[in-house]
Amino acid sequence: MLEIEFWSDLHCPWAYVTARRLRRALQRFPHPVRVYWRYWPLELVDRVGTPRAAVEAERAILSQVEPDAFALWQRDDYPVTFLPAMAIAKAASFQGEEVAGEVDFAIREGFFLYQRNVALIPELFEIVSQTSVDLARLEHDFWLGHGWRRLWDDWQASQQRPIQGSPHLFVVSGQRDVHNPGIEIRQSSHGYPIIVQDDPDYLLKWLHLAWREVTGGHQEE
Repeated sequence: MLEIEFWSDLHCPWAYVTARRLRRALQRFPHPVRVYWRYWPLELVDRVGTPRAAVEAERAILSQVEPDAFALWQRDDYPVTFLPAMAIAKAASFQGEEVAGEVDFAIREGFFLYQRNVALIPELFEIVSQTSVDLARLEHDFWLGHGWRRLWDDWQASQQRPIQGSPHLFVVSGQRDVHNPGIEIRQSSHGYPIIVQDDPDYLLKWLHLAWREVTGGHQEE
């Protein structure tokens, strides 16, 4: 089985696009893959809260390559932190990585498409209740701090990874990794990212290369 670590911050629109494209690629990929959803909280990296201006500028930029993935933020409130969202996603990992992936994506989509304030814990539980997660168990693990502990473990482990930014994918037991897959950007003279190249199918090709690297091209029994 091919195993991948997906490192990102939930407020990162580039990671949201990559998560959407990875889900599509996995539907087309013929071999088994396990994704470990790992968090690199930019609040801890940069020591600031959610950078609303930057996130909203990038939301508009990325809506040009994934127009069905984004909606304008029109609420009066705005999530000032994404740490509780990441802790809930990590609490879901006690029910398996597949469930954790569902919860992860529901939170990303809730914020970027459905204007959900994912800093509010009751709203987070409403979002994830639409997934296959055992909600009672999730609430138990979250309120006992288990998700926070796993989030802390991710933060500590991230110090040993050559993470270039959010998102960054690593093949477990392999040498292959990629930052912001399939999208090449440059900075404008005023500091805005400009997409100069975009390959929506990049991840499917990357999975095939990673599979051959890890297995030697052999089929999984």
